[in-house]
Amino acid sequence: MKTSLFPLAGLIPAFFVAPLTLHAELPGIPAISTPGTATWTTQVTESGTRLIFSFTGSSILDWSSGFNLSEGSEIVFNFVNSTDTVVNMLGGSGMNTIGGNVTSNGNIAFFSPNADLQISGNITGNSVTVATLDVDTTSFLSGGSYTLSGNPGGFNGLEVTGNIRATGGDVMLAGRRIDLSRDANINASGAIRLGAGTEIDVNPSAVGRKLKVKGEEGFVLNLGQTRASRIEIAAGNEIINKGRLDTGNGRIFLEVGNNGKVMKDRGIMVGTVSINGKVAPGASLKPNEGDSASALNPSTLKIPAVKRPDGSAVLASRTVASSTPVSASADGGRDRKGGVSQVASRDKKQPMLQRASFFGMRGGSTTVKK
Repeated sequence: MKTSLFPLAGLIPAFFVAPLTLHAELPGIPAISTPGTATWTTQVTESGTRLIFSFTGSSILDWSSGFNLSEGSEIVFNFVNSTDTVVNMLGGSGMNTIGGNVTSNGNIAFFSPNADLQISGNITGNSVTVATLDVDTTSFLSGGSYTLSGNPGGFNGLEVTGNIRATGGDVMLAGRRIDLSRDANINASGAIRLGAGTEIDVNPSAVGRKLKVKGEEGFVLNLGQTRASRIEIAAGNEIINKGRLDTGNGRIFLEVGNNGKVMKDRGIMVGTVSINGKVAPGASLKPNEGDSASALNPSTLKIPAVKRPDGSAVLASRTVASSTPVSASADGGRDRKGGVSQVASRDKKQPMLQRASFFGMRGGSTTVKK
């Protein structure tokens, strides 16, 4: 059952603080699906308009004409029980946008199965889920496992240039492609999960990894700042990290499909890293099983010897112990001759790093190669 939130319907009380005609920044009024009920009010602010929903339980809002929240405007979702969830199903075939602020004392979810979604504003909730894929809302609201799926011929993307924060739980981002810009900040008190593909299985109660991407499509590009106690990233095709993935002393899991790859670049990863899949040439790490403990203590960093191709030494091997994460790089630039590459290795047979550190490696790192 769906009920219009438009006040003339007479089914849900509405309280105008100021006429909506004064501002046009809000995306409109959606239809509400059972089981929840809601009231709503609007307020004019100095920067735009604030739309406040009050819910008695978990609810589904259908924004059939699309969703475009302009900068300066706000939407607030208030719950009697902070464990309840509002699911926002975004319609339209053009781009949906969140340029303003969305806040809640409960859980927030946005699904845009037929259009790109761009987030340049702020989303804050107990937990936050954002996806440009479709979902069975009953399965999602049950709190158990669910599947995100998209049109194999489509390429709906999720682009984040703003801030997403989970104050009491997890952040889940999904789509055929996920772009986190240099200005993006993703924070969670629990875990952060990024899944890119046409079909993604999510099992919140699973032991260990909770994401499984099917097929060989989808990629994740991280240029921003991502912080949580645990980070999981799964993509069918490619994962590129040029930003910061930070778990402190927590775990970071990266997984790609059979023909996918994890790209080495000048990003930073803080935590114990496990990689399941192929690592691009020039970024070789020792293999290990996916969820097994790392061979390196997070507060101990083993820096291998750095030698030139002719065998002459540049830096001797050493172990650095610290109570805080430290960084290492194979860049011996102060002693490097022009045109001569350098290879860091534990022995002469197996290069570990070449020219630059892998993701600005910090703490322990392990790799699973398929």
